[in-house]
Amino acid sequence: MLCPLCKGDMSPGKTILPFELKNGKVIVVLNVPARICDQCGEEYVDMDVTRKVEQLLDRAEKDGLSMGFVEYGAAA
Repeated sequence: MLCPLCKGDMSPGKTILPFELKNGKVIVVLNVPARICDQCGEEYVDMDVTRKVEQLLDRAEKDGLSMGFVEYGAAA
């Protein structure tokens, strides 16, 4: 896959996704699988991974977590 931004090659990697939820809650999802551009460093997360991240955020919010870190691999 080529980077939509600069047309560089994309390689598999991992990224960190910070989220600010309702009422100022902050959740950071660590080690999220992503495609990372070798040229410009832009990161892209596939749709299936995005759906899992959304489920993690929903679960964290339901569990009453107001600030914290969630490990993608352990929680997905």
